[in-house]
Amino acid sequence: MASKTLVTTSLAAFVFAAALTGCKGSEPAATTTDASPALVKVADTIEAREANFKAIGKANKAAKEALEDAAPDFAVVSASATSIQTDAGEIVGLFPKGSGKESGEKTEALPVIWDKPAEFKAAADRLATAAGKLKAAAGARDAAAAKLAMGEIGGSCKGCHDTFRENKQ
Repeated sequence: MASKTLVTTSLAAFVFAAALTGCKGSEPAATTTDASPALVKVADTIEAREANFKAIGKANKAAKEALEDAAPDFAVVSASATSIQTDAGEIVGLFPKGSGKESGEKTEALPVIWDKPAEFKAAADRLATAAGKLKAAAGARDAAAAKLAMGEIGGSCKGCHDTFRENKQ
């Protein structure tokens, strides 16, 4: 009976800890300005989104390099496409209200992200769609289609940066 109580207590502790920390892939804990500052640290949010964009850039570079070889490494291209698609799906959630310049934290995010959220989501969706095309081309071992999809990924990134990111001159 004591072991059943221990298991129940351990399970309850695990569920409680999971509820407090959240799970990767779930929506961020705070997506509005009415979240408690104790629960959401804007600097951590900004750091997470910067890490997400760096991961996208790293995967993009890996795919590009794999396609430049005489015999493209489609496994690398596919893995990179999956990574880009996954990370693109997280973009919108990494920009909760209150995480712009008004927070006092250093960020290149422009207010248009929060002023036109549907357009921002559409931009992130374009990136995810282009990454899906890259993954399909890699699966078909079609270098020409993969290169076209890489162009769409680049165009998606540029379009988003031009509209939603402060120009770094």
